[in-house]
Amino acid sequence: MGIHDSIFNNFLSDTFDMSASQRGWLELPRELPGFLVVLMAGILYALPVTHLAVVGALTFSVGMVGMALLGRSYWPMVAMMMCGSAGIHLLQPVGASVALSLSGASNRGKRMGQMGAIGTCGMVLGTGFVWLVFDRTAPQYRLGFLCVAAVGGVCAIIYTMMHIPHLHQPRAKLVVRKKYRLYYVLELLFGARKQIFITFGPWVLIKVYGEPATSIAGLLMTGALIGIVFKPLAGVAIDRFGERSVMIADGLILAVVCIGYGYALKLTGDPDTARPIACACFIADNLLFALGSARAVYISRLADSPQEVTSTLAMGVSINHAVSMTIPVAAGAIWTAFDYDRVFLAAAILALAIAAVSRLVPGRAVDRIQRGRT
Repeated sequence: MGIHDSIFNNFLSDTFDMSASQRGWLELPRELPGFLVVLMAGILYALPVTHLAVVGALTFSVGMVGMALLGRSYWPMVAMMMCGSAGIHLLQPVGASVALSLSGASNRGKRMGQMGAIGTCGMVLGTGFVWLVFDRTAPQYRLGFLCVAAVGGVCAIIYTMMHIPHLHQPRAKLVVRKKYRLYYVLELLFGARKQIFITFGPWVLIKVYGEPATSIAGLLMTGALIGIVFKPLAGVAIDRFGERSVMIADGLILAVVCIGYGYALKLTGDPDTARPIACACFIADNLLFALGSARAVYISRLADSPQEVTSTLAMGVSINHAVSMTIPVAAGAIWTAFDYDRVFLAAAILALAIAAVSRLVPGRAVDRIQRGRT
């Protein structure tokens, strides 16, 4: 993903010269597989979690090969983008499920942080590859997508060799529980907040500040290097202070980041001064994604089995993608009508809503009392 995230938006800009509105509409098909992930995981419910990951990794690789070979034409690009998206979204609930299954009640956050740090090392390698190898004036997008496909194939091979007995039991096709309703609301808000930055964060750097793919890779690499330390600390913080406190802090800090990102140029009036502020906010947002593991830890406290965790996380992916598909369309229209600063003002309001809803998450002592009564 370090390679993919570094080149994807620049590839779209250089190949199709999209406007902000067109970029927003493209998220509708790109995020559709995320919305359908609970159905895809349900159809494949007989597969162990690790075998589900094999299917996801291979599907992702096929999509990336297609991007390399067919991506210069718009509709074939959309089809291959959706194929790759289906694969990566199938993988999303798997990583957290495996990490949580290999942890105890007292170190779930720490285990999620360790997993995040290892993934961040991969981000450093991927973004470093783009930063060092890619030509600034004629980026080798085809090479990049083929490399991503190859790494996806390696991922599939590793998952075939992974055997975790208690994850090999059948999973529920679909999990909807009243006790998870707060988690569903948080995922809905997170999906809206997430997609604004994923779609339009790089787009601001590309269109407003003129940053090439190598610069985006450099920023992602910087964030990844910091994340090697930050993500384990975030996991320790979840174990130490609880998911509730971490999610509240995440929302409040994110609101500040969104305001800084959207209004840096207007407040300073100087692109050379605003650029480092925007870049710092871009890096900070990428780091804050690590705090999202608090939601997975919260679910692991409520779930009755590891299999239910996987199915519930898949439902969470689908719920947050219900808004991920539509929010970029609205955000693109806001950018076109008013300018990009209003887009990030909306993101700041969403961040404050996340903090407010997170206050309703019960503390661990309350949760233990409730579980004891049932």
